[in-house]
Amino acid sequence: MKIKRDKKVNLIRSFRLKIAIYTLISLICTIATDAMILFLFFLYHRQSSNHFLKIQQMRENSSMQQIAVDSQKELYRRIYEGFGLTGSIWLDILILIGFSTILFTAYFILASHNMVNYLREIQMGVERIKDGDFDTNIRVLNEDELSVMANSINEMRYTVKELMEKERMAEKAKNDLITNVAHDLRTPLTSIIGYLELLKNDEQIPSETKSKYLHIVYDKAKRLQSLVVDLFDYTRYAKDGIKIRKGPLELNRFLEQLLEEFYPSFQDEMLECHSNLWKEDIQLQADGELLARAFGNLLSNAIKYGSDGKLIIVETKVKGNWAIVSITNFGQIIPKSDLNKIFEKFYRVESSRSLNTGGTGLGLAITKNIIMLHQGLIAAKSDENGTIFEVSLPLEEKEEV
Repeated sequence: MKIKRDKKVNLIRSFRLKIAIYTLISLICTIATDAMILFLFFLYHRQSSNHFLKIQQMRENSSMQQIAVDSQKELYRRIYEGFGLTGSIWLDILILIGFSTILFTAYFILASHNMVNYLREIQMGVERIKDGDFDTNIRVLNEDELSVMANSINEMRYTVKELMEKERMAEKAKNDLITNVAHDLRTPLTSIIGYLELLKNDEQIPSETKSKYLHIVYDKAKRLQSLVVDLFDYTRYAKDGIKIRKGPLELNRFLEQLLEEFYPSFQDEMLECHSNLWKEDIQLQADGELLARAFGNLLSNAIKYGSDGKLIIVETKVKGNWAIVSITNFGQIIPKSDLNKIFEKFYRVESSRSLNTGGTGLGLAITKNIIMLHQGLIAAKSDENGTIFEVSLPLEEKEEV
């Protein structure tokens, strides 16, 4: 049972009413018990008095008056002894109050037994949570104050557990980041140092070989630069890590300009690029610089891994309140097991292939962050019909006239 935080406790089901009921029940039981005990004493002494009077009537008539007086005195004496009266009315009242208090306490303990057990259960649950057992769940029995407290403790436990899990995941992500960065920096650095040592120690290296080595060193240095830039951008474009500057943007014209910039890259890889753009203008409120980086990453990815297919298709359409951009290549199919992971930082479908193509494993992660900053969505699918990256962006809201 889950109780809303802002819900007021119904008085009929409240802890206060239960205490009042337990008190009333204990008081009624105490009064009834006292009355029953006094009534039993009264019946006993009444029977004793009647028996005593019958015996006295059998005595001689001459002494009847004296006998009656003595009998009355004896009766009073026996009543006092039977009831345990001491002759002091105040002391008798105190004895009765003390006896009634003990009875009332006993009855109250019995009546509130379940409530006390529930309090003890809540206390034990809090103790287990304090000791680090965040799987402990305290039962929520009713809708009284104790149940509200138990429900709040359960919510607190869940929140603390979530925060600890997030902290653990953040620590793991930090360690993974350090490990991956160290690995990706070490590999090109090792090559650069190796080739520079060859150039330094062997002065007889032919100029052609020297030029080849310098070209390799230059490529490795550019790869290092690309990695550093991607690392910086990934951190900068992380959600809430940068404030985007949105402005009016016509999506079709924006993509046409971007495709023109990539035309030399298509030519170098002997790829054809076909565009199938929506027949009408698609107006967005977006940061053009960030979207250029995001779609640039997707096009670069299509060029690197889709060169075997010789064709790239860029398509736009409108569906409801969303503008949808799909970029399709017909290269190697991405395994289904990898599709849900390709947007994670440093994830590579094939490490060796990514190294050969210069991938850092950050491009798609950066793209996802940028799309999310625009309240958009990105997804990928890959089969015999091609590998498709689909981006959905919210359309510009039209002002009502």
